[in-house]
Formats: sequence, C-alpha cells, structure tokens
Amino acid sequence: MKINLFVLRNKQVAKQENSIETEENPTNQQVSDGIPEFTNQYEYKHFLRTALAWKGSVTPQILPRVLTTMIYASVITYVVTLFPHWAMPMTPFEFSGAVLGLLLVLRANAGVDRWWEARKIWGSIVNQSRNLAIAGYEYSPNKGALTSEFLRWVAVWPHAMKESLRWKKSCQEAYRILGPIEGERIAKSEHMPTYIGSRLAKILVKMRNDGLDSFAFHRCERERSIMIDNIGACERILKTPIPYVLAIKVRRFILLFLILLPFGLVERLGWLTPLVSALASYPLFSLDEIGAEIQNPFSPRNLSHLPLKTICETIEGNVLALEKPPEGLDDHLSQPDISHPNAEDDFSDIFAPGQA
Repeated sequence: MKINLFVLRNKQVAKQENSIETEENPTNQQVSDGIPEFTNQYEYKHFLRTALAWKGSVTPQILPRVLTTMIYASVITYVVTLFPHWAMPMTPFEFSGAVLGLLLVLRANAGVDRWWEARKIWGSIVNQSRNLAIAGYEYSPNKGALTSEFLRWVAVWPHAMKESLRWKKSCQEAYRILGPIEGERIAKSEHMPTYIGSRLAKILVKMRNDGLDSFAFHRCERERSIMIDNIGACERILKTPIPYVLAIKVRRFILLFLILLPFGLVERLGWLTPLVSALASYPLFSLDEIGAEIQNPFSPRNLSHLPLKTICETIEGNVLALEKPPEGLDDHLSQPDISHPNAEDDFSDIFAPGQA
C-alpha cells in the first residue's frame, strides 16, 4: 500500500509536468502586457496546415522585404531592357548562393542551440525547485508557519527569474503569493532572483535551528545553489547575443546577392525576373529572421519563445501542493500496511545485525 501511494503521488506530479507542453491554448497565442505571445508548439500533423500557417511564422516580418526586392527587380528588368549589355552571367550566383545558404544555416543553428540550451536550463529549474521544496518541507520535523513561508518563497522564485530575464523590475506574482510588503521589497531589490535566494538561505538557517537535520539542510543548500547557477546560465544567454560581426557579414552578403541577382536572371527570364527574385529572397530572409528571432528565447516579443509563464505556474502549483496532499494520504502513510507480515519494519531484514 505504501508503494502504491508513492506511485500515485509520482503520477500526479508527472501529469502536472506534462501540462507544461499541453496547457497552451489552441492558437498558441497569449497576451502579456498587451503584447501577443507566440510560444513554441508542436507542428500540425497535416502538412499543408503547417506549411501555410501564418501565425507563428516569420512571413509577416519579412514580407515587406520580399515586396521591396520584387519592386527593385522590376526596375532592374526595365533598365536592362534599355541597356542589354548590363546583363551578367549566372555562374557567379550559383557558387555564391551555395556559400550564402551555408552561412544562413549556421546562423539559424546557432539560434536553435541557444534556444535548446535555455530550455534545458529551465528544465533544471523545474527539477531543482521541486527538489528544494520537497527536501525542505518533508525533512522538517516541525510543520508550521516557517515551512509554509519556505514553500511560498520557493514557489515565487521561478516567477522572479522569468521577470528578470524579461527586463522587468517587479514581479506581480510575488505580490500575490507573498503579500504586498514582500512583493515591494523584491521589486526594490537590485536583482530579484538573488534577493529571493538570499531570503531562502536565511529561512533555511531558521529551519535548521528549528530541528532540520544537517543532511537535509545541506541537501536544500545544494539545490538552492544550483538554482543560482541556473539563473546565471540564463543571463549568459540573454546578455551574450550572437556576434554582431557575423550578423553584419551575413546580412551584407544577402544584400549584395539580391542586388546583383536580377542582372543575372533578366537575360534568361525577362519580365519573370521580379517574381523569381522575390521567390529567391523569401528563404534567405526567412532563415536570417529565424536566427535573429530565436537567439533570445525568453522575450515574449519573439516568435517561438519558451513558455515560461506556463512553466512557472506549474512549478508554483507543484510546490504549494505539498502543504495540501490528496485527502487521506497522510493518514495512510503514517499507518503500517497490515497486509505485510513485517508491517512495523518493512526493511528490518536489510538492516539486521551482521548483514550491513
């Protein structure tokens, strides 16, 4: 019975964890401070539905550039019809196009690497928050106001990290979870995550004086330290963009390629040159924009940013639920399983004298 109840609690935690990916609304659009948010989502199973998707795509951002390219190519086509000797051979564009494509793929991959690293860090934040809350609460012999305060500070910590990574100076969730006084203190602090980490350290000292043993204290301190490491890793991604010199060279290469491309197409395609130039510019602008969009995975202004709001709400729910276990669970855990012959000491055979 004990094992079954333990499995039941783990299933409930796993169900809440899975909600991180499924609680997004069907259009995957949220609104934060009046800014539409398009967080990452699974692609549709239907090919055309994904291929023709408008929301969550970079197409709205790059469409003006594509139209500008088309208008420019139309002007060049008209000019070359007046001065045919201005036409260029296509061979240089075939080689330079391959090199440009490689550079754009490298730029997009650099952005994806930053996005995925940030997601792994936030996965660690989820785990460390749960570990910290469980260790501090369950190992504490005296459940009361102090352990309740500890859980609330753990629950608000990811929210403060999220707001800090979005350059916010306050955390509305802190006012809701901790009250207006503590919420104001957090808002006035130099660095919200560091302030909360410091307060948790002070609370752990009080809990140790209240009966928390050394093993549990050091375990909590380890989890708290890892949380500080995690926010530092996120800030490294946030404050170290892809080298600016790389962005300059890639975009300059795109500009030169699209400026000269109509001169190479017009002799063969004539007035189809504007259409083909626009079609050629679309994937170039798209890959460039994708690389720029996902290099900051925390901002709600960017496409496919991490669903930090949902992740933080899940952590909050998991942590605060420790004070409110399923009805009857504590009673069952405190009573021996009478169906077992050694219910009073299920592991007595393991620790019997002479068998250690």
